[in-house]
Amino acid sequence: MNRQPGSTDIFRFILRHRSALLLSLAIILTLMSYVVVPHGEGLRGDVERLEERIHQRQSILHDYVMEAFRVPVQEWLQLDGFPEDMVIYRYNADTLQSWVNQFPVANDEVDVLTLWHRINHLNSRSLFNAPLAYLTEQEQYVNLGSAWYVVKVYRRGEIKIISGLLIKTQYLSNNTVLASKINPELGVKRKMDVSPVTFDEGFVVKGLDGGVLFSVNNGFAINEGGVSIPLRWMAMLFFCAALYSFYYNRRTFKAFLLYAAGLTVIRIMCVGMAVLLRFSSELFSPNLYADVGLFSSFGNFLLNNLYVSLLVLGLYQLRKNIILKHKQWGKWRKRVVETILCIIPLLLVLYIDYVFRSLINNSNIVLELYRIQQLNLYSVLAYASYALLFIALLFSLQLAIPLLPFIKGGSMLRTRPLLAYISLISLYTILTVSDLGFRKEIDGSKVWANKLAVERDISLELQLRSIEAKLSRDPIIGAMLGLPQERYGLIQNRMEELYLKGVSQKYEINITICRPNDMLLDNKWQQMVDCSAYYNELLSFGVPLTDGSNFFFLNNYNGRVSYLGVMRYANRVQGPITMYIEFESRYTRDVMGHTAVLFDYKPSDNVNMPQEYSYAKYMDGRLVIYKGAYVYPMVCDPADYTSGFSVMKEEEHIHFVSRADNDNIIIITRARRNIYHYLVSFSYLMLFYSGFSFLFLRGRRLGRRRNIRIRLPKNSFRRKITYLITVSLVVSLISMGFGSVWFCLNYYRNSNHAMMEEMLQTVQVTLTDLCKYAEGYQQINTSSVYQSLEMMAKNTQTTINLYDPHGRMIRSTQPELFDRYLLASRINPQAYYQLVYENRMQVIIEERLGELEYSSLYAPIYNAQGNLVAIANIPYFAKGSYAVSDVPSILAAIINIYILLLLAAIFVGTALANQLSEPLAEIGRKMKLIDVSKETEHINYRNKDELGELVGAYNKMVDALEESTRRLAQSEREQAWSEMARQIAHEIKNPLTPMRLSIQHLIRMKQRGVEGWEEKFEEVASSLLEQIDILSNTASEFSSFAKFYYEESTVLDLAELINDQKLFFDTRENIRIAYSYCHKECMVQVRKGQIIRVLVNLVSNAIQALEEKGGYIRITLNEDAGFYVVAIEDNGPGVKDEDVNKLFKPNFTTKSSGTGLGLAICRNIIEQSGGKISYHRSELGGACFSFTLPEFKF
Repeated sequence: MNRQPGSTDIFRFILRHRSALLLSLAIILTLMSYVVVPHGEGLRGDVERLEERIHQRQSILHDYVMEAFRVPVQEWLQLDGFPEDMVIYRYNADTLQSWVNQFPVANDEVDVLTLWHRINHLNSRSLFNAPLAYLTEQEQYVNLGSAWYVVKVYRRGEIKIISGLLIKTQYLSNNTVLASKINPELGVKRKMDVSPVTFDEGFVVKGLDGGVLFSVNNGFAINEGGVSIPLRWMAMLFFCAALYSFYYNRRTFKAFLLYAAGLTVIRIMCVGMAVLLRFSSELFSPNLYADVGLFSSFGNFLLNNLYVSLLVLGLYQLRKNIILKHKQWGKWRKRVVETILCIIPLLLVLYIDYVFRSLINNSNIVLELYRIQQLNLYSVLAYASYALLFIALLFSLQLAIPLLPFIKGGSMLRTRPLLAYISLISLYTILTVSDLGFRKEIDGSKVWANKLAVERDISLELQLRSIEAKLSRDPIIGAMLGLPQERYGLIQNRMEELYLKGVSQKYEINITICRPNDMLLDNKWQQMVDCSAYYNELLSFGVPLTDGSNFFFLNNYNGRVSYLGVMRYANRVQGPITMYIEFESRYTRDVMGHTAVLFDYKPSDNVNMPQEYSYAKYMDGRLVIYKGAYVYPMVCDPADYTSGFSVMKEEEHIHFVSRADNDNIIIITRARRNIYHYLVSFSYLMLFYSGFSFLFLRGRRLGRRRNIRIRLPKNSFRRKITYLITVSLVVSLISMGFGSVWFCLNYYRNSNHAMMEEMLQTVQVTLTDLCKYAEGYQQINTSSVYQSLEMMAKNTQTTINLYDPHGRMIRSTQPELFDRYLLASRINPQAYYQLVYENRMQVIIEERLGELEYSSLYAPIYNAQGNLVAIANIPYFAKGSYAVSDVPSILAAIINIYILLLLAAIFVGTALANQLSEPLAEIGRKMKLIDVSKETEHINYRNKDELGELVGAYNKMVDALEESTRRLAQSEREQAWSEMARQIAHEIKNPLTPMRLSIQHLIRMKQRGVEGWEEKFEEVASSLLEQIDILSNTASEFSSFAKFYYEESTVLDLAELINDQKLFFDTRENIRIAYSYCHKECMVQVRKGQIIRVLVNLVSNAIQALEEKGGYIRITLNEDAGFYVVAIEDNGPGVKDEDVNKLFKPNFTTKSSGTGLGLAICRNIIEQSGGKISYHRSELGGACFSFTLPEFKF
């Protein structure tokens, strides 16, 4: 019956042909990379799926719109489960009544305002931009602020509903927080360029009503290389796997050369493919890491480390061949090989040191493990490549150890040496990273100090020089100069939008208009001065940016960067007008709210310094500017610091001091790292390297086995206790860790809410006092209220937004959020409903902007009559990036502590389990080592517990066993002597009887005078001598039987030994001896003389069986499961069946001569050598004696 192939057979087939299968896969992937489907076809399918998804979302939105029509118009619109990517505005008679989510627009009116209304409301923002007023009942793809929506207008009488489905966001500043992207709910998996319908090539997307919405262009879709290159990288991976599989199956010197050459070719091909990715992949971009030569990118860095590791691993696979050849080579060749094997680890150490230095000095990848919140995927990849190199170093050491004469035995792959090695490389990694990181930190501090020493902003100066001519000829600004003073804000708005984009993030911009004879309040002296004279005095200390420039750098020696611009305009009515533009850098504390997070704010000092650092700047020994948590003295003595750059260490802090001259001293400070940080790093490295080594070595062992099985833990009492205690401690610590994290996060959240409520109450009280006489929100939309808001925002380090009773934004201390359309002009609908309809005193809402999640507080502002005049809002970002980093820092500290505790728990659990199980293990060990011929030791355990009772019983059993053993040994000795005496008496008595009879017969012949007794004497004497020789041989045999194990064992080639004995016996013409073996070195560790005796005995027996008629003897040597099997067969008469069981017993023989001890001695020799001897009928018809000897493993 034919057996169907099972999964095991298929798996074995794959293993046998894995090299060919891997090579086939590599070739297929390579071909696919060149015949890949055109990407236009793939894009078409993605666009169709996108269109289908948009239709589904439109259908959902349409259902919500119908539900909104069913809600009475006087009620607030609340839609349960409304998606975040949809918006609904409901209008009643063109007045916004309810809204669900918000459009990021500044003006949500739906009627076009008249020109007269616009002229009388010039101080209102975005009056000329009312995008919702131009929407129709036909679905459209429109840009609303910082996002693109598919919008549609629905009408039922006086009710109008505008619905919007988000398609993509499009921010002016694109960063990790404000990421321009397609709506994730649309399920777009590839990069697409979604744009309004154009005449360019692309695919059109239609709406649910059939109208054209937008087009998807393929100009920004993945190019051909984007699909083919991943296939080629996969092909390279399979080529490497096939090459290693091919080499592993052969493991010869020629195969290694082919393997090394193949790896080199693959590495060269990877260099070419890496060049194609240097602009599209950060992994191969020089922006992440760049060094010289083959280390031009981080991807090449990883490939180089992998290449070196695979080469050393391949060389390690040749270790058996190298060891065998090493024994055959001459002295000078041995020394060359030993030298090379010693050089390889040294070269690897130098290479590892180089790659550590290269990565730390030429990249921003964080390797300090205690900075866990700054680690990323690149850090993990770097450490994985280092782990491969350290494993390669381990293999190179293991390869060299057996061949070095001054190192005897030992293996680096055993548990204790391996743990010692991992501890050593972990310590090396910590010391290297710390040392190189500190040197890099010094170089970075020098750069920071140089930037702090320079008070000029080159980028701003270039920007000012580029706008100078345009600004002086701007006709609109010239016309606006004639407006009343309260309208000058329009001038500043125009300048910031057209000429000074982004400058307000770093600088305070003040514009002053001076006409002839205008007076100005001098804030320093609190007196009125001539406006032109005041600024002319400032200009006398200024330095023009270039010859003839109208912008000047002002060195005010206060640590802030200042510039002054002078623009002169001619006005026919008012005469010459001069506009002075002041730029003064913001203090770090001036940056608050969303600004630092959303706009990638960098302080005016041009130093992007991590938060753990503080710095101070001294001029003439006086502190002029500082930043950070460290408390600097107000004055310092320049004599305390050496010229140039120096490092000063205190007990808890370290200072990097730059003293360019006596007037300028810059100090950068951070806290010193204590032993805790290095213990944490050591713990992480030990866990990482141990886990990596375990997986690598375990995978290598599994790869050598034909049948891969999962070996379960042994049924050990000690192991069970170890697992129980360790798991209990680990689970407890993990639970405590999660509990600690939850507690800290909850405490942090509650503390933030408490701080927010306190700040909100302060703002609420202040605004209530300002608005108590206001009749409406128009009366609080004044410059005095705005100045009060600005002052409160600076004092509390918050952003304050003010909304009118209808939810429209009136004022904000961070207007750029609305100017850039990041936030809608309408209040959060949930907050508005709870405040206005449910009359809450305050509301905390979790809001989201881009990828940023934050808490936002709202509170109503009432006048003296109890009427609602405004709504105050504080988004909680009072400390900017500090608040963002608090939680990761707390989590990092908790994780670091619990990693140490986990390691301690594992060690304590193991030690405790060992202590509990040590008496049991000791009993087990001593019971295994019980030898009746030796004295057995007691177990020393004095505790009076259950184990103590067991140990006491064991000690009593040992005493009883020792007594029984003594008696048994005495009995056995007496029996052995009796048996030996009987055997000796038997062997001696047999020849003595005929000797006695012969002598008695000779005596009688002599006494009787028998003639010829003299001749008879010669015959009797000869017979007596022969019998004496027999007695001597018998004594020798007994002596050999007693002393057969005194010879020292040696390692020898069994095949050569048998061949030598075969040549010695193959001298007879009528007996032919044949010898066959497995054609390789068969190394065994035995007593050479005794194995020769076994061979001589067995071959001699075979020859004696064929001596009369002649015949054929066959000797074979084969390998079987770690043993060598030697069989000696003949075609003689063989052994009778009834005699087979007596063959290996002393004194049994089938020959007329001999003692019968030969086979008994052979059996003892083989068994003492770790083998077995047996007899069975030969295929040749005669006897077949075979014995086994264990294979010697180097």
